[in-house]
Amino acid sequence: QGKLRRRRRTATLKMGPFSDAKRASAHFHAPVILKQCFGFDYRSMAVFRIAMSSLILVDLWLRSYWIHDHYSNLGVWPVSNAVQEIRYSFSFHFISGSYWCQAFLMCVAAFCALCTLVGWHWRFFAVMNWLMLSSIQNRNQWLLDGGDEFIRMFTFWAMFLPLSERFSIDSLPSRNGKKVITNANNGGNSNMKSSDGSSYYVSCGTLCLWTQFAIIYLFTAFLKWAPEWVGPDYTATQYALGLDLFVTKFGQFMLSLGPNFLKFMTISVLWFEKAAPILMIMPFWNGPMRIIGILGIFAMHVGFGSCLKLGMFAWVPAGVVLIFLPGWFWDTLLPFIRAHLPLPQQYRQQRNSANSVTTIYTKGDRTWMASTMFSMFFLWNRYQIIDVSIMQRDRSPLNVGRERERDMMTSLSSDIALNLGYEKEPLADNETFCVESQNRKQSGYLGVISLFEASCLWFLAPILKNRRVIRVVLVLAHLVQAAEARYNIFAGWIYPTTPRKFRKFIVLEVISILFLVYILNWNFASFYRYPVNPSYFWIGPTFKVDQYWGMFAPHPPKESGWYVIEGVNAGGEQVNVFNEGLPVTYERPETFSELVPSQRWRQFLQGLPGSDRTENRLSYGRYLCREWNFWGRHPGKDQLKEFKITYLRVFTRLDDIKPEPQRFVIWEHKCF
Repeated sequence: QGKLRRRRRTATLKMGPFSDAKRASAHFHAPVILKQCFGFDYRSMAVFRIAMSSLILVDLWLRSYWIHDHYSNLGVWPVSNAVQEIRYSFSFHFISGSYWCQAFLMCVAAFCALCTLVGWHWRFFAVMNWLMLSSIQNRNQWLLDGGDEFIRMFTFWAMFLPLSERFSIDSLPSRNGKKVITNANNGGNSNMKSSDGSSYYVSCGTLCLWTQFAIIYLFTAFLKWAPEWVGPDYTATQYALGLDLFVTKFGQFMLSLGPNFLKFMTISVLWFEKAAPILMIMPFWNGPMRIIGILGIFAMHVGFGSCLKLGMFAWVPAGVVLIFLPGWFWDTLLPFIRAHLPLPQQYRQQRNSANSVTTIYTKGDRTWMASTMFSMFFLWNRYQIIDVSIMQRDRSPLNVGRERERDMMTSLSSDIALNLGYEKEPLADNETFCVESQNRKQSGYLGVISLFEASCLWFLAPILKNRRVIRVVLVLAHLVQAAEARYNIFAGWIYPTTPRKFRKFIVLEVISILFLVYILNWNFASFYRYPVNPSYFWIGPTFKVDQYWGMFAPHPPKESGWYVIEGVNAGGEQVNVFNEGLPVTYERPETFSELVPSQRWRQFLQGLPGSDRTENRLSYGRYLCREWNFWGRHPGKDQLKEFKITYLRVFTRLDDIKPEPQRFVIWEHKCF
């Protein structure tokens, strides 16, 4: 034992005087590296929540234009057809095929997305958001593309993450607590600051979301094993830009740049799809590496969307990847960017001045809660909010409560105590709101404008000064005040009584891992081409975790085409049913994608020539008859009697020779 003690003392001396610090440093940095690799910053998760909810709202807005055509029983795919096609799945939209029922359900979905956008009752509305999104996708599966799978899967994994810890209603301070909020000593909005030095969150949910991200891009890359992708041809981009149904004018311009440039684009896309997941978990230079990966994903998908009409697929990945923003971005890069932005002089002075603090005085619970909510979301500089009514309640001619007032005054910062003062009231008797900023004190509507000037919404301040806008705002404020006084919506329902904290549950962590194992097995089954076990196959379509990421794989499409729908009306005249008012022609259009009104229509028309789409062609034919003959659009002899759908197919050539299209009459229909 004595020899062993001497050996330990000798080893300690050899390590030097900083041995304890080195051991402590190694012990400390190991979990930090783990958090940075597989964890997400709370601020980034909040931005991810806002981006995903906004994308869902935009998607619902685009779908709302075609409720009658795509979701009602008078459209291209009635509810009876959808019920027969869907197995193991559910949809609230199967309740009724009426227009108003579908519109109501879309409004419910929009409300759920809006609640997740502002972070109100996050756990409940995260689940509802996923349910409503899965429901509308199951209603008409022939309209879906890769963007729908993308947003559905990340909405699913969002249910397991605390996305409402920052920039949310759930994270607002309690209305029952002390009515004095200050971040004047913190140097900015508390949402923008790391609460404990390391604002990363790590759980099974974060691991699952990163794995889902890796699955998408790695399986997309490895499924592209054809020579058009991996060589020696490298012609995948040329074939992709030859799709008449999707190519844009900018895509046609890119096609004219020559084969060498397009080969470079093919190689770049394939290799970056493999590198993107690795960049997100780099243990060294984690912040800059993640930023490179985020910018690359954003540039790649925006490039896809500018060359091909891909709908939401061009924008959903750009929103999803924001969850990987590192803490280095918020603590180092973003302040540097803000310091060099060409902002208005007043906002720049307030941001740079060490003594500049926006002070908001309120009187009453509702004004305090509204000011708190606005400041937490939009006021990124130093601010303090003070409810003077608690001070007035403490002041009295008697000495009762005077000690309590002094204790509260000393607990505040010296700036707040100076602003409150004993001699002068910050608010007059008839005032409920006042803003003091840059040595200016404004109350009422002028105070609202001053608050906007100090916030990140400074560009709206000049608009609020317009006379017409003032009238509209005052009318709306009067209506909101009347509704609030009667129904108590804001104070009674929206603002939290106590802060709602996200808590980990072991059961949910285990469930997330089980789903991850199932999803990995599902993707390996598609890669190695083995069937999923029938005993648990139903889990995929039921919970909408079934997926396939073989976009343009293994071969890019080498043929494209367009449609000509030639009809005959009751008077025996020839009419163009597909593009009403234009003459019937079988010549190749310059850009056929411009003639199709939306991405949903492109997806539906893309699979129409398939041998197994007889029911689709029948439903589409009935829809065309109704749209032409009903609603009094074409009375008398202009009624559509019969028509035929011709698909003109061309094979993409890599030379300048334009092949002759092949005609296929895929459907003939008689309206009466």
